[in-house]
Amino acid sequence: MTIEADVQQGWHDAIVELIDLDLSPITNDPADIFYFTNQLKPNDTKIQWKGNIYEPIPIAAAGYEKSTTGQIAQPTLTVANVLGTFTQVINELDDLVGAKVTRRRTLGKYLDGEPGADPLQEFPIDIFYIERKTQENSMIISWQLASVLDLEGLKLPRRIITQNYCQWRYRGSECGYTGAALYGSNDRYIDTTGLSAFAIAVINAGRLVEQRQQEQIVAINIRNASIGNKNEQCEQFVLLEARFSILPFPFGTASYVLSLSDTEIFNLASWDGVSVALGTTYRQGRQIFFNYYEIERWGLDPTACSIATAELATAEANLTTANNNLVAAQNALAVAYAALPPTDSLRLLDVCGKRVDSCKLRFPYSSLPYGGFPGANTVRQ
Repeated sequence: MTIEADVQQGWHDAIVELIDLDLSPITNDPADIFYFTNQLKPNDTKIQWKGNIYEPIPIAAAGYEKSTTGQIAQPTLTVANVLGTFTQVINELDDLVGAKVTRRRTLGKYLDGEPGADPLQEFPIDIFYIERKTQENSMIISWQLASVLDLEGLKLPRRIITQNYCQWRYRGSECGYTGAALYGSNDRYIDTTGLSAFAIAVINAGRLVEQRQQEQIVAINIRNASIGNKNEQCEQFVLLEARFSILPFPFGTASYVLSLSDTEIFNLASWDGVSVALGTTYRQGRQIFFNYYEIERWGLDPTACSIATAELATAEANLTTANNNLVAAQNALAVAYAALPPTDSLRLLDVCGKRVDSCKLRFPYSSLPYGGFPGANTVRQ
């Protein structure tokens, strides 16, 4: 059973509150972590959790409650200054400002040494840092705690979100563009006048990649349409033939539906002299006169299905060709880029305009990793 299930079932075991006081942000010594609690086990032994022994001292952590106003909690930590122990520590370490305080809570049955011990079963932990000492006397010492955001004076969002300017570094990990240097900061093709042969080779290879991408999209659309057409032609019944004749009577070689009343069509139908049931294949057609109706024969059109199947095969082959052509163009672009000297002027002309349109030019067929507003991975519109 998990701790969440215990809560849902109304488990009434006492919640054990544990405090980890981490001084390593001050001392730079990862071993400077101390474990405290204001509780003991029923047999008056020390509490052990996740392999750590928690020293029982009068300690209280308050003010962790969350609100709907968006304001971050500012808890307080109060400990008994037994024999002036903490006074000596705070004098040596500047009132412990910057120390990390972790509050852990679990149920007694999950503590180390219990039959149901489980170090993974705990409530969400609370992590704060000591911001300042608020009280000190011979009896107690109190500190005000703050979140890491408060401690560093940060605000959310951490960076300014702009509407018309992408903040990602061009060709960086957030941008993700690895294609050709085709466009300048004005979102137009780079002018090849005066460029080196290496640069022109890169631009030509990049434009060929764009062309192959367009051909691939066309091939994909045709293939998808061919799939739909084949499914329709090879799975959907169509009207093949309609007949009506009442001679020789009553059936003979005639084909008709006979209605014996004006409100109900009885299953009296014939096709080539054989009585047939109305349903998927044979259906009632238009009224000829009185209670006699034409009979229709429905079924698959083998000719249309064959044509649609052949068209799909052609579309699949064309898509394979388009995919292969795109891969070849991309490989050629990679070769051209590898030959481009590091100091070639094309690298200086390869500048993103930082606009949404700049992003669309470089990602014409995918979502946009645009680093402004609208935000990252915007769906194309």
